[in-house]
Amino acid sequence: MIVQDVLRQLAEDMKQFAKTETIFGEPIEIQGNTVIPVCKMSIGYGGGGGEGEGTDEKKRGGKGTGAGAGAGVKIEPAALIIAKEGKISVVGIRAKGSKLETLLEMLPETIEKLKEKKTKVKEAGEESEGFSK
Repeated sequence: MIVQDVLRQLAEDMKQFAKTETIFGEPIEIQGNTVIPVCKMSIGYGGGGGEGEGTDEKKRGGKGTGAGAGAGVKIEPAALIIAKEGKISVVGIRAKGSKLETLLEMLPETIEKLKEKKTKVKEAGEESEGFSK
């Protein structure tokens, strides 16, 4: 099988994943509302091959060919389509970010809490000074 055949077969196999049913889930009825889950799909694949001729008799010189391929699929929640009282809305689902992204999102809240604590400590210090005088 030559490289083109390997890649063609791999692409055909990957098509099995890339169906409408994979992206749009089955409708779900919740309290009279219809919710349809929507997924994001990423597909990657590649391959290669070669041929050669060995000349070293001790290493069993001769002609040879080879080909290989690999693929990966990532499916993650992306949104919900909601039908409620005759109106359609799309609600995005944000995938969990990296640890750095999560840390940066927590930063404003953390700074605010530190300011509040500093103010409380300062106020407590002023109150205790008032008792000692």
